[in-house]
Amino acid sequence: MLVAKVLRLRKLERKFPELFHSTAAKLFNIQCVIHGQCNEGAATFYVANHATYLDVFVLGGVIEGSFVAKSEVSGWPVFGQLARLQNTVFLERRAQRAAEQVAVLRDHLAEGRSLIVFPEGTSTAGDYVAPFRSSLYRAAEGHVIQPVSVVYSDYDGKPMSPAQRDRYAWYLPDPKKAVPNAPFLNHFLAALGLKPCSVHVVFHDPFTMSVGADRKTTASQCEELVRRGLETYLVLPESNGNA
Repeated sequence: MLVAKVLRLRKLERKFPELFHSTAAKLFNIQCVIHGQCNEGAATFYVANHATYLDVFVLGGVIEGSFVAKSEVSGWPVFGQLARLQNTVFLERRAQRAAEQVAVLRDHLAEGRSLIVFPEGTSTAGDYVAPFRSSLYRAAEGHVIQPVSVVYSDYDGKPMSPAQRDRYAWYLPDPKKAVPNAPFLNHFLAALGLKPCSVHVVFHDPFTMSVGADRKTTASQCEELVRRGLETYLVLPESNGNA
């Protein structure tokens, strides 16, 4: 009886982050449309494009795994605390610790726990895919990799205008833009009051990265697959609509 209770508690513990994220996505009026099949049979190294902190709710609601984030995130208000609760793996961007941090990710996968990684290394406007960095792929050798495209496509039933897209995407200001992104808290609170948004989550075919495989080639292949998924489901408005 005791063993059964412990097993049920552990199952609930594993499923809680997924339930939390899916509920949070609903609070932001995000409607996820799933394409393909999430690989759940083994520890998986999921790699996805990244446009916004909302990606965490979108992907965390459909994937059972731990996110990999830069160490600065641990100090963010609210999000830092949530990240720690969901067993996020924090990494420092220092070359001196690269080998040590790759070893941490390898151990995580070896224990049968999946990882969710954003190889672009930063967030974007969500309408393109930035080059995938290859350094963390060393941790995936001998494990399953599954590329995932995240596409914010429609707002209130119509293709998003650039202004509407910036209500979701949160990224470093582009010097070419006249208006930089809103401060995080302002952006976060404004996103809670938005109309329905459709987000396509495209699971591409998983594959096993062989030991000793060229990580730059592997990263490039994943990047191309993710870009194809984005281009397939990203519908641009016929003209520059207003928010």
